[in-house]
Amino acid sequence: MDIALFSPSSLFADAEEVSVDEEVTDVHQSFVERRHQFPGMELVIREFSFHQLNANLLWPGTFAFAEWLVQHHSWIEGRRCLELGSGTGALAIFLKKSFNLDITTSDYDDQEIEENIAHNCQANGIKPVLPHVKHSWGETFPSAEPDWDLIIASDILL
Repeated sequence: MDIALFSPSSLFADAEEVSVDEEVTDVHQSFVERRHQFPGMELVIREFSFHQLNANLLWPGTFAFAEWLVQHHSWIEGRRCLELGSGTGALAIFLKKSFNLDITTSDYDDQEIEENIAHNCQANGIKPVLPHVKHSWGETFPSAEPDWDLIIASDILL
């Protein structure tokens, strides 16, 4: 397992550096594709080298949680699941491939994150791609009457 170095401070803008008159420029993202070992399978996951809103890297807790879920798979079988803070979508992809879990990914309201999760689904044979809900914490959840009966999250707190 490759460990990605990450500074949580990069997630938060310095209020003094933000100006309303600043010109907004389009930033091209760079990616790194890595092979990661999950219980019983290898996944190819594209991760952002840097993303302004999200670490979008696989953190060690993802692998520990995947192993725990394998050991307690009866808790997730047959459920409709929402994963909060999906990042790259790796955990959701693993659960879909391992248990055919009905799972929806969710992360910040950001098109690049959603597109990267879709890319990772396709790279690992998940077609159609997993459904995704864009949601920034602190905002009203976009689905007024969600029908998930299980919500999971790993490595979402800094």
